Amino acid sequence: MKTAIVYYSKTGAAAECARELYKLIPDAKLFNLAVDSCDVSSFDNVILGGGIRAGMIPSQLKKFVAANELEIQKKNVGIYVCCADYRQNNAYIENNFPALIVKKAVAADGFGARMNPDEMKGFDKFVAKIAMKKIIKAGGSAPTIDKSKITAFAKKFN
Repeated sequence: MKTAIVYYSKTGAAAECARELYKLIPDAKLFNLAVDSCDVSSFDNVILGGGIRAGMIPSQLKKFVAANELEIQKKNVGIYVCCADYRQNNAYIENNFPALIVKKAVAADGFGARMNPDEMKGFDKFVAKIAMKKIIKAGGSAPTIDKSKITAFAKKFN
């Protein structure tokens, strides 16, 4: 079965997760919405992914889903988000994707996050540095991508 992995990534976490899914799912194709377009009608499965910023998915992903909603509803759907707060994964998915697509999803999960201020620019870098200082001061460590969640998600499309 052909799988389209459609994502938008501002800081690289969603792209990293998309590449991991691509390695694990046979006959998959990657579509980075920053540079690619995707005709979902030629795929059996559609996986949608993006990072969460201020509780929202990227506008590029939101617009893609809105423009292709009826066609996506005909497919086996997967949804992933990248965010540091695992407790909010389901809420982020439910609040950012159409209810029928969420209900139809074969898999929906959050894969964690990656926060490296050195890879960021401008305001994002400023905010990430402050967040990292607070995390470290509280005895925590930088958020990471949970590859075991990616593997479990991918198995639902094999």
